[in-house]
Amino acid sequence: MSSTNQSFISSNREHFNELASNYRPSKSSLELAKRAARAILKRHAFDGETTEAMDFACGAGLLSQQFAPHVKSMVGVDISQGMVDIFNAVVSNQGISPEEMRAVCMDIQDEGDKLGGQLFDVIVCSMAYHHFESIEHITRTLSTHLKPSGALVVVDLLKSEDVDVDSLFPEHQDQIVAHRGGISEKDIELAFESSGLSKFELHPDISVKKNGHDLRIFVAKGVKHT
Repeated sequence: MSSTNQSFISSNREHFNELASNYRPSKSSLELAKRAARAILKRHAFDGETTEAMDFACGAGLLSQQFAPHVKSMVGVDISQGMVDIFNAVVSNQGISPEEMRAVCMDIQDEGDKLGGQLFDVIVCSMAYHHFESIEHITRTLSTHLKPSGALVVVDLLKSEDVDVDSLFPEHQDQIVAHRGGISEKDIELAFESSGLSKFELHPDISVKKNGHDLRIFVAKGVKHT
């Protein structure tokens, strides 16, 4: 792992641990989680009796909670212990067992053994890919945690030449956002294909308004070879 990538990881861990200290989900983040879940469910079939899922870079679990009725189990993974603690506290308060839903704090690129070798039918990741210096590296790592024919589904901001996205998100600090302005379709497709994921598809399924500008959020999906 490059020193730059490690720097992004450390900065993100520190940033999100700080956010967790007085975390309150905003209306916009709750709405985006709902819309992201609907878009993912539109593009991938879940089975509430059999689907074992991972929510990668899960944060406080807003997306995971949307999938509770659609999965057999959900494991959240995040580098921020503070966010993981919030995730697990919410789950416990709702009376959901850890066997059904839980989160673990880990850097999956170095500590994959913390999952005990568990493989997943689907891994979802929403609005986090732009934080990773190498989307090829993280995609390759996530693919190793998929069952044969398992799917990786990524939701993130689609790069646009028409909108200065950076000016719309001044809170995005250089040290925590590697892909300022979003991710292009070409780059995400290359990351999936170089990681052995086939049947690539990308859909700009979500449109959001930011300071009067229309931003497109994509849903990308790839399937692990059997």
